[in-house]
Amino acid sequence: MASAEAIATIEVELDQWCPGHWRRLTFEEMQPHPLSLFCIGWRIELTEGIVRPPAVSHFLLVVDGAFPNSQPKVLAPDMGSDYRWPHVEPKGLLCLRPTSIVAPVGERVRANLDDALELLNWPDDKCVAEFEREFGSYWAQQAIAPDGNLRLLSLVKPGGKPRQLAFHLDTKLGRILVADTKVEVKDWLRNIGAQASDQNILPALLLKLPRPWQPSGFPQTVGDAIRGIPEEALRTTLLPDRKSLFLFEAETPTGPVFAAALASGAKSSKIKNGFRSWAQVPLDHIKRAMAQQRVERVVVSRVDAPWIHGRGHSPEQADLRARRVAIVGCGAVGCEIAELLAKAGVGELTLIDSDNFLSANAGRHLLGLSYLGWNKAKGVATELQRRLPHLKIGAIHRNKFERLTASELEKLAGADMIVTAGLDIEGEAAVNAWRHTLDRPPAYLSTWVEAYAIVGHAVLLYGKDDLMSAFEAERPGFRLTDWPSGAGEVIVEAGCGNVFQPHGAVDLQPTIAVATKLALDALLGRIPESCRRVWFGDRDAVEANGGIAREGFTEVNTMRQIPW
Repeated sequence: MASAEAIATIEVELDQWCPGHWRRLTFEEMQPHPLSLFCIGWRIELTEGIVRPPAVSHFLLVVDGAFPNSQPKVLAPDMGSDYRWPHVEPKGLLCLRPTSIVAPVGERVRANLDDALELLNWPDDKCVAEFEREFGSYWAQQAIAPDGNLRLLSLVKPGGKPRQLAFHLDTKLGRILVADTKVEVKDWLRNIGAQASDQNILPALLLKLPRPWQPSGFPQTVGDAIRGIPEEALRTTLLPDRKSLFLFEAETPTGPVFAAALASGAKSSKIKNGFRSWAQVPLDHIKRAMAQQRVERVVVSRVDAPWIHGRGHSPEQADLRARRVAIVGCGAVGCEIAELLAKAGVGELTLIDSDNFLSANAGRHLLGLSYLGWNKAKGVATELQRRLPHLKIGAIHRNKFERLTASELEKLAGADMIVTAGLDIEGEAAVNAWRHTLDRPPAYLSTWVEAYAIVGHAVLLYGKDDLMSAFEAERPGFRLTDWPSGAGEVIVEAGCGNVFQPHGAVDLQPTIAVATKLALDALLGRIPESCRRVWFGDRDAVEANGGIAREGFTEVNTMRQIPW
């Protein structure tokens, strides 16, 4: 229940805003939804003509039990629920600007009531502009299946011409997938472990609206949806006994918005009516037969790369989408870098690792126990494509880098960047040497952590710049810690060659972030010269774990970039 002080303050404000024209709502009046969601309310009588919509006689002001730490609400019940005025939701609930919860209660109530009067006095052109600006929201609110029982996922690239598309309907999952081509539909489904035959991928139509519809103009029937569509396009879409899909694209001030309408298929047995084949049935005959058939208005969720990686507003996406990165080593560091690069929008990843995923990996790896026994490269590719089905995996190599064939290396040379993550010295030396055999080697980013992940390194090299020349006796000369024999920086397990570093997933995160950011900076052309970035972690933890901090370990919890 709102406090007695807050209630008293509201009523003082009402006395000033509309003296003699308000009263508290009774218990019985507060019972119908949505008033039942609130604890107290007031009815405020309005002077005739004070707002533009005719027959609006009063407002209801309500607050819930959390007020003043919540927003007061204003309803105009006479506005109904038919979306004939922008920002008026069902039951006449007005969508008003939020008030500051630290402002005085009286000011907040007055601001809401003034805003309510302003909203209901908007001129026609402003109402139209608001409906258009929020076209997607109004379409979603009036979709036939707003609860998500039928959802359309779109890979369609916005901004093009009206054209034929391809779609797949999974009635069991209530999912429609639409894309520009059949190949895109099949690739996306395959990446999530689903399949679709050519026969189950049907033609759809993308139609461009000259301007967003008003809610009153949303299509109700097939006749509404197909109005103005060229006949040759309709002939390929209105198929017998199959669903027909129409995707509408409207340009709004904040970007393109998609809406969709799904129609049940024409009943061929009834419509053919003597014609030998469906192709012989005149299109006008089909259109007349289907005109009054109702369509399902469907909410569209964009799942194309520009939307997933920046809601269509990231200027970097086109560049990243065109980039190809190979990651050598899909362990705890490599898998996380792969995931972040995929999330950032890098278009294609190639993954290389010969190891299998073990239960001991689960605590600091992208893959969980459901991938136990999987090859790490295959597992990471599968998991990333399950999460981001538009991601392209160039290749999966289940061998060490040193065992790749000449043809595999030739393809790898075409990548924009090779990332090595936590490799042993033999693997690192092999990648470094291979680059020197290429006329135009890809950028090379090598990353690893020192013991306990207290220090992390990411070295970016261009051209023929050499990594191993900075090593001393198989260890980097620029390392920041030393570990005397027996210090415990590496733990040996009861198995041949089984060793691991005692650090967890959290310890790795700064180095993963440093390396991934350096990779993205390089891919986007922000780093013109070879360099290295270093993560300086907790210096005190070195000695606490039996190690020795070198002279250069001068900073704590800091990243620094150093020229190569």
